[in-house]
Amino acid sequence: MRHGGKVLAATAVLAGLVASGPAVQASEDPGCAAGVRFTSNYTEAASGLRVMSVEVANCGAEALQLNGYPQVSLFDVERQPLDVAILEGTGGIAILDGFNDPPQPITVQPGETASSAFVWRNTNTSLEPPQVAKHVELATAPGAVQQPLIAVSPQQSIHIDLGSTGRMGVRAWYR
Repeated sequence: MRHGGKVLAATAVLAGLVASGPAVQASEDPGCAAGVRFTSNYTEAASGLRVMSVEVANCGAEALQLNGYPQVSLFDVERQPLDVAILEGTGGIAILDGFNDPPQPITVQPGETASSAFVWRNTNTSLEPPQVAKHVELATAPGAVQQPLIAVSPQQSIHIDLGSTGRMGVRAWYR
């Protein structure tokens, strides 16, 4: 019985070590490798016009300085880059309140957020298949590290259905 008790105790210790390893890894936020996390909370769609909210969270230890537009790259379902013009502001796609406001300096403290948005039309006037972005990578400014845009509730996935328009407008960072 004594020997069985030692085996049981050793098994319990090993199980505890194994269990604590993944728990530590799971608590790390992979979306914050560069100190920021990009999320999209919703997409509004009306008569072919689409507007997607975008948020940057400062999950780093230092203040984040923003003054401009998110740097955006769009990819299809196979992660191939799409040939899309990324425009500052609406680029004439639509008239939307605040969307064409000039960039302003913003300081985002650790734990705080700032916002942006995308606008596009789902118009297809070509015999070619429509362009659909299923993956988006963003950076806070030119030269900054790009990271994936994470879709959160209620969407759970990225779907930017550009049709054949070949362009998408981006709003400057704002609060």
